[in-house]
Amino acid sequence: MRFSLDATARTPAILLDDEAAKLSLIGESYPEDVPTFYEQIHNQLESYFADYKGAFSVDIKLTYFNSSSARALMEFLDMLDSEAETGRQITIAWYCDPDDDITREFAEDISADVDNISVDIMELESNA
Repeated sequence: MRFSLDATARTPAILLDDEAAKLSLIGESYPEDVPTFYEQIHNQLESYFADYKGAFSVDIKLTYFNSSSARALMEFLDMLDSEAETGRQITIAWYCDPDDDITREFAEDISADVDNISVDIMELESNA
C-alpha cells in the first residue's frame, strides 16, 4: 500500500495500492475542506505516476458526495484524463446505487467528458 486514509463520517476511505496499480474511493464525501482533502490524493497520484508508467485502475464507490466534492471529482478525473492522454491506460469502475439517479447521471456526465479514460458505470451491491 502506498497511501491510505480511513473513512470518516465526512470523508471516503482512500486506498492507493501501488502493487495492484489501483486507487479506491469508498464511502461518503463531504469534507469540511474539500480542496485540501482531494489535494492529498492529487499529490499522491502525481508522485505515483512519476514512478510508475503502466496501466492504472480506479474504483469509485461513493454513496454520497456534495457539490464541492463533485467539482473536486471532476478535477480529479480531468487529471487522470490528461495522464491517459500520454498513453497510459486508465480505467474507472464507478459504482452507483441502483436507486440513485443523481449519482448515475453525474457518472454518465463525467464519462462523456473524458476522452482518454474508459469509465464503466456499474451497480453498487447492497453489501459493498
